Amino acid sequence: MAINDSVMRAPVSKPYLITRNQALRISASNFTQFMTESTVYGVVVDIPMSPSLITTLACYINGASNLYFSPGGDYSGAAQRYPGVVQTTRALVSSAAKYVEKAERAATLELPNGRIHFAYILTTSGIYRLVLNPYDPNRSEDDRLFIALYQRVMNELRGAQMKDKAAGIDPKAAIQ
Repeated sequence: MAINDSVMRAPVSKPYLITRNQALRISASNFTQFMTESTVYGVVVDIPMSPSLITTLACYINGASNLYFSPGGDYSGAAQRYPGVVQTTRALVSSAAKYVEKAERAATLELPNGRIHFAYILTTSGIYRLVLNPYDPNRSEDDRLFIALYQRVMNELRGAQMKDKAAGIDPKAAIQ
């Protein structure tokens, strides 16, 4: 599928690109104990939030879920404190297996521009990309379901962030 390059791309920082690349290239061997029925071990979704901000949601079959922000910075470690994050993340990654045949093998790991989202499905046989438009009223029921699944993870992470802030927890310090 051709990607429209006429829309300006959001500026991104070098630390963001490095962290995003690590999230996309993490080895399946880190998750073999969790992969009982599927070869899918992760989902990484790039979500343009505004013309100047992309948020990347990285989810793995073990329940870990992290957010990375294009200007730099992240939110990670919530799965260690909040079972709801683990449950929604596992549901997303487990259900991603049925989307692999709909996705295209990712030749590049580019960032989206405009309003579309890229969902990269990490499998033991390679990385696949879904191109999703959450604003298209004619999107398929499958697309609606997949978008709803990763939005549930985002909502859980948002709630976890608020709880951490209210409790005075610095997520970086809590990981150590």
